Amino acid sequence: MRRITPRPARRILSTRVRALQKLFVAALVLCSLLSFAARARAAELASEKTTAIDAAIAKFMAEKRVPGLSAAIVTDGQLSLERGYGLADVENQVPATPATVYRLASISKMLTAVAAMQLVEEDKLDLSAPIQKYVPGFPEKNAPITAELLLKHQSGIRHYKNDEARSAVFYNRVGDSLRTFQDDPLLFTPGERFSYTTYGYNLLGTAIEGASGQDYVRYVQDHICQKAGMTTIQPDNPYKIIPHRAAGYRIKGSPAKGELVNDFMVDVTNKIPGGGWCSTAGDLGRFAIALWTPQVPGNGKASSYGFGCSINVVNGQRRVAHSGGQPKVSTFLVLSPERRAAVALMCNLQNTPVQSLAGEIIEIVTKSDP
Repeated sequence: MRRITPRPARRILSTRVRALQKLFVAALVLCSLLSFAARARAAELASEKTTAIDAAIAKFMAEKRVPGLSAAIVTDGQLSLERGYGLADVENQVPATPATVYRLASISKMLTAVAAMQLVEEDKLDLSAPIQKYVPGFPEKNAPITAELLLKHQSGIRHYKNDEARSAVFYNRVGDSLRTFQDDPLLFTPGERFSYTTYGYNLLGTAIEGASGQDYVRYVQDHICQKAGMTTIQPDNPYKIIPHRAAGYRIKGSPAKGELVNDFMVDVTNKIPGGGWCSTAGDLGRFAIALWTPQVPGNGKASSYGFGCSINVVNGQRRVAHSGGQPKVSTFLVLSPERRAAVALMCNLQNTPVQSLAGEIIEIVTKSDP
């Protein structure tokens, strides 16, 4: 088990978010990650909680046949535990550790949402403006698509079709991938309802470039990752040497008896803003303290998805979360803002319900001591 040494964290989004429209008030705060320097030591979990977490993870990995998993725990607003379990690389018998790097998959959307809201606060991105203001080459549709609708998955832009989720094409720039879907008809009139779309976040990432005048990846690294002390996070480039990158697996056949095999080779540069980043679980923990307000689509039916994250109430406590799943990984990040706690889980097996394990662990972490 690795004990965490405190290090300073910097603000990446102010606590004041202005009222955006009469239809909604969005509060998005990625806090200062609660200055580690303000305390002499990092928070430590009680030994009985650590034991319970280890036992829950061991049981889950055995039942779900997970080769390797890394976890990070935030308590009292501080990263208090990082640990690896099992094997990051089965063929070479490489253990999973706190340094193991996994794909974030769709948790990447949280980074993009924070970047967008930073630009809103700086009056560089207008959430209600047609997206062509920032991406002039994007074709106009039957109704305007805005950054607000993209954040909420209410744009009408489609998700994957056919084998697009297994793309093996390398893209140099975020905007290059828009051609995959930009000429397709919308699924519905923008704002009418919720429909999850990774491609919508690709468009939002390109709009961030237009609003900031900076490459999307560079903007996120400079304005979010660096300020939050996230040192391992980067796009998952298949051609780059990324130290401690985990191998990825799937089970061929039934989950209980099927064969563990290497997962499909997928190049995720086709969706960096929506699912293309990678990092350690610890860096997800450093990113963890955030707050989103749920949004309501035009059909009046409340959605549990806010700006880049889902929001639910469990046992009277608000839970802010996002899952990630793609070839080679399953990931989950869940926060309890009122308790200043979070759990980040990353494993190297596709289609693994890590959200259930995260829910179990966040209950352990937030349970009041006797």
